[in-house]
Amino acid sequence: MSTPGSLDTPSELIFEQSLYIGGQITAILYGIQLVLYLLSNHLLLKSSRKGRDAYFYVVYSTVLLVLWTIALACNAIFEQRAWIDDRDTEGGPAAYIRENISSAYNTLGTTAGVIMNFMSDGMLIYRCYILWSTWKIVVFPSLLYLGGLSMSILLIYESAQPGANFFVGHAVDFGIPYISLTISLNIIVTALICGRLLYLRTEVNKILGPSYAKMYTDIIAILVESAALFTVLGIVYVVVYARKSQTSIALVQVWGDFCAISPQLIILRIAMGHGWTKDTIGRLTTPTITFSSHVDTEKDLPSLMTSPNHFSNQYSSDDTV
Repeated sequence: MSTPGSLDTPSELIFEQSLYIGGQITAILYGIQLVLYLLSNHLLLKSSRKGRDAYFYVVYSTVLLVLWTIALACNAIFEQRAWIDDRDTEGGPAAYIRENISSAYNTLGTTAGVIMNFMSDGMLIYRCYILWSTWKIVVFPSLLYLGGLSMSILLIYESAQPGANFFVGHAVDFGIPYISLTISLNIIVTALICGRLLYLRTEVNKILGPSYAKMYTDIIAILVESAALFTVLGIVYVVVYARKSQTSIALVQVWGDFCAISPQLIILRIAMGHGWTKDTIGRLTTPTITFSSHVDTEKDLPSLMTSPNHFSNQYSSDDTV
């Protein structure tokens, strides 16, 4: 048996430490995701106005949770075999990681993470379309989405080859374009959503006052709706990954976690009635005038035409799910 301290080079040790730290942070974030998932679905399913949208969000968040569970389980198995079950492998844990990082179950975990990423990006594009109410605004982000998808397929194929490594070699040739396209998409869509929310904040403030504007467009709402933290983490990760730093393994795990957490937070806001939908935008930005149902047409019409008190502006701050 090899003696401790003689197994790994400094670079390999940093990689293992980053893998371990990333795994611990992921375990914490997974617990947070479970709470968000259960709360969101509880609110969605108990709503008296639940419909197809509610069931869509329940299915969507369930698929995200299943994919994250698969990725988490695959990583846990890989780490257990590297550091416990097969720690006596010649060359130590670093050699085992290097030789088995392209194993079938590890590739499965990587694939689950990539699918989570594209589900999250798809949600962001959809939310951008909802806020802008025009498909033209999402044409370019959609092209970036398709480009990133094609690169991810090539990346998974290359990293699944015997002896391949997601973080070094030919896999990086596809990994950098994939991550760059994905992060570019996130930056553009996040900017579009933030800009639109700031504009809507002004409109809602004019019509309904600051209390309603704050509910739908405060700083927390903007950060959640635009998935800003997810985008910032992605920017940091792509820089570190492009430099082939050993710490990128920790960053990719945390960034991948927010592929599930960011859309789940959006779903939670919708379930609470604070999220934006097409109906919400119409209600909050377009005043409507209705006649009182108690007006006697023949008797009251003359006074109705001269008294503004017989009119009422009808607004609704309720969101639909």
